[in-house]
Amino acid sequence: MTALHIRLARPHDSEAISAVVRESWLSANKSLLPGDTVDALERCEKLGDFVASAWQSVHIAILDDEIVGTVGVNPTGVIWMLYVHPSYQGCGIGSALYDHAIGTLRQAGSRKAVLEVIASNENAVAFYRSRGWVPEGRRTEHIPGFRFTAMRMGLALA
Repeated sequence: MTALHIRLARPHDSEAISAVVRESWLSANKSLLPGDTVDALERCEKLGDFVASAWQSVHIAILDDEIVGTVGVNPTGVIWMLYVHPSYQGCGIGSALYDHAIGTLRQAGSRKAVLEVIASNENAVAFYRSRGWVPEGRRTEHIPGFRFTAMRMGLALA
């Protein structure tokens, strides 16, 4: 295994990034979804278009020439996604992407970071709590076939 490399995403990375996001999200949430929603998400191609339009705030983790994780962060202090392909979870890639995102926010002068996670995703909630994040609120969201509660979390950076 070669060293992990994190870099800013490029437009041509969008399909690989969307595959990581889709596989990671489905792995974490598949048991909560009805079968037809899972089928639709597995075939979803719009995610690649979204990533292609937002690549300027997306960083990727590369291992052995493969994109294995991604983090989206903007200078207003929002970490809007952090995903690691299920085959590479537990290897420190999420922590490396997280550290990179926090460093990016601090370098941009952000005094506070915020994010949202699905409240029932205990692994994600524990990941952030162990790093000092605190719950700040909840909201209910609905996508076709799936209703969930998102937990907003915050972290003081200054």
